[in-house]
Amino acid sequence: MPYIGLRPPTSPVDSSDIASGAVANTDLAVGAVTTHSIAAGAIDAGDIGTGGVSANTQLGAGVVTAHSLGNGEVETKIPTMAKTDSNQSFSVAQRGTISALGVQTSTVTLDMNTANHFSLTANGNITLANPSNITAGQGGSIVITANGSYTTSFGSQWRFATGSAPTMSTVAGKQDRLDYYVVSSNTIHTVATIDLLGTA
Repeated sequence: MPYIGLRPPTSPVDSSDIASGAVANTDLAVGAVTTHSIAAGAIDAGDIGTGGVSANTQLGAGVVTAHSLGNGEVETKIPTMAKTDSNQSFSVAQRGTISALGVQTSTVTLDMNTANHFSLTANGNITLANPSNITAGQGGSIVITANGSYTTSFGSQWRFATGSAPTMSTVAGKQDRLDYYVVSSNTIHTVATIDLLGTA
């Protein structure tokens, strides 16, 4: 059968029929190439230019998982990140926030997962109960500001020298501090410093 122009190929066009560089980005319609068109392993890191993939716009949530990262790769890329399993020296100050509990009038149960340091104002007879989420090794402080002639008692896990709990300030405006260290799941070593402001 005669043809006008070029005779069509006797078999489908494959990659051997296309010269290197013959097809450019401008020759492909948007969406013409999908993941189904790319063989597994056809694209590796060497095929992607620096900055070619943006984590903000071109990676779906959850696409990169721990299995996608080589051992130590994150530490290599971010050498200044804090780690939980390595000895580190900090070149600037590290500090924790103070969890302000506001005015308290009865039982106070600290959540040790919230912070290391706490503050409160006693406006009634209060009991510092055994805290929740206690973990050995945690330490911090509790600042208590008196707002009148009120008493402070303690749960059984708060342990003081000689076995006696301190008498906290009972004059409005005076401020005391409890420094604590969690020894075990039921023992908190505690030291009280009374009337830090030295007010009348």
